[in-house]
This record gives sequence, structure tokens and C-alpha cells, in this order.
Amino acid sequence: MSAFSTFLGKERRETFRTWRLWILPGITLGLALLSPVLTRLTPELLRATANSQPGVVIHVPPPTARDSYVQFMGNLDQLVIIAVIIAGAATIAAERRAGTAVLVLTKPISRAGFVVAKAISQLAVLVCATVLGVAVCIATTVALFGAGSIAPFVAAAALWLAFAAMILLLMVMLSAAMRSQAPAVGAGIGLWIGLLVFTGFPLIRDHSPAGIIAANDAALTGRDVALLWPLVTTAIAGAVFLAAAIWFFRRREL
Repeated sequence: MSAFSTFLGKERRETFRTWRLWILPGITLGLALLSPVLTRLTPELLRATANSQPGVVIHVPPPTARDSYVQFMGNLDQLVIIAVIIAGAATIAAERRAGTAVLVLTKPISRAGFVVAKAISQLAVLVCATVLGVAVCIATTVALFGAGSIAPFVAAAALWLAFAAMILLLMVMLSAAMRSQAPAVGAGIGLWIGLLVFTGFPLIRDHSPAGIIAANDAALTGRDVALLWPLVTTAIAGAVFLAAAIWFFRRREL
């Protein structure tokens, strides 16, 4: 067994034995369960609030399966992306701060292999968390609202996963470039907010990863959006971030 595969196995085991298991999978699964339930309860809560205020009348249409999926996608776009940023920022910076990176690199594994193994392990966690979250959300939504809008929801979740994977690789790069986790988190959140701002500019949005953000809602509502360039630029950006992470890590003292 090569040093790379051994290190990758170590990363997998650590995922199940440390806090990593609760950042992405825990949050995603929790939101997958809560989103349909909150969607179902929100009209009742609003009506209860209206009944407590004389003269106030609130008309709320009955919630649907699509509303449940929209709620979950909104949570993915905000809360889970923040979790991705926090987890990604610790990928290399935490190992370097704890001194374990030095110990690992005394083994026959290159710095490039170290970064790639870290990225693969984090991406695997992200993919598994997303798949499980989507499955749980669908099951809970079907139980509460019946089947409906499943295919558009799966398409929207797949687009979100592509965007989240790019954000994760961005954080691996920032984790390799910066001395500690906190500055990497700050920079990652700033760049993420910048992409959100770009969704308001069609020319930039339709030719950048910002288009993926806008495509999530469009996929759920059945609207056509430009996806080719956003997907291409997202893939290119992810590859560039990984290459840059290797470059930074090779040049930084441990």
C-alpha cells in the first residue's frame, strides 16, 4: 500500500472519530429533517399568531413539497456553505498549527500528495453529506406532503454540490496560504459574499460560478438558465484552487 493511500485512509478514519463528522454531515442531516417539518408548521404558526392579534388576518396557501425543497435549498445555500467554509479552512492550517503536518511529511508522502489527500477526504465528506441530506429531505417531504418536484430538487441539489465543491477547494487553498484558520474563514466568507453580489449582474453571473447560485432556484421552479459557462468556470476554478493550494503549501514553512 502506498503512502498516499495510507494517509488517505487515516483521513477517512479521523472523519468518523473527530468533530469533522458533526460539521457537514451533522448539520446537513439536521436541516434535511427540520426543513420539511418547519415548512409544514409555518402556516399553523402564522395562523396562531394572527389569532392572538384581533383584527389581523393572514392568508397562507397550503405548503407543498416544492416549498419544503426550497426551504432546504435555502439552508444549503447559507448555513451549510458556511459550514463548508469553516471545515475547509481547517484542512491544512489546523494540521500545520498542531504540528502534525511535519510528522506526516517525514513519511514517504509529498507535499502535493498531502494536499490532494486532504482535498479528496473533504470532498468525499461533502458528497456523502449532500447525498444523505437529499435522501432524508425527500423521504421526510414525501411523508409530510406526498411525492412531487423530486426531479427538480435533485437537479438543484446537484448544482449546489458543484458550487460547494468549488468553495471547499477554495478553502483548501486559503488554508494552505494562510497561517491560521480564522483569516482563511474570513477570506472565504468575503469571497462567497462577492459571488452572491455577482448574481445581480447578468453578464458576470452567466459566465462565472455565480451562475450556479442563481440556477438552484431556477431548477426548482422549472425556469431555463444558462448553465454551460457557470459549470465550466466552476470546474476550472476548482482545479486552479487545488493547484494553487499545492503551490502555496510547497513554499510555506511548517
